[in-house]
Amino acid sequence: MSTSACSQTSLELSLPSELGYELVARDAVAAFARRLGISAERIEDLKTVLCEVCINAMEHGNSLDPGLRVEIFCQVENERLVVEVLDQGMSRYTAGATPLSIGDKVAGRGSLRGMGMLLISQLCDEAGFVPWSGPGNRFRFAFHRQPGPNLHG
Repeated sequence: MSTSACSQTSLELSLPSELGYELVARDAVAAFARRLGISAERIEDLKTVLCEVCINAMEHGNSLDPGLRVEIFCQVENERLVVEVLDQGMSRYTAGATPLSIGDKVAGRGSLRGMGMLLISQLCDEAGFVPWSGPGNRFRFAFHRQPGPNLHG
């Protein structure tokens, strides 16, 4: 893993696609978020989201090939922490049908797979795949540093 802090407002990480390295990224990004003044509760949400996104990149994007990397870019933009996670996989994400709700899944009306994306959408302020011309997939999510009254936290 390599790490570089470009300034107080950015952080970059590069991980192999091996399960367990998402925990290294989680701890580094959580420490970065603490330095930015993000609340402890929101940092817990951030850690959950980052682990889920990294595991998806490793598993679905890079097919758990340890020779492929997962890149993480953290940047402060307009009073929010924006995180982008890129995989190097050749399989592009394609949105399927509207997913079932967590309640429907727990009630047995569908597969429990795919709950991670539902969880991600509930925990952060913004989330989604970003179209781009490079290989693999680029997923972006954001946490506001000072949440407003209609945001989480």
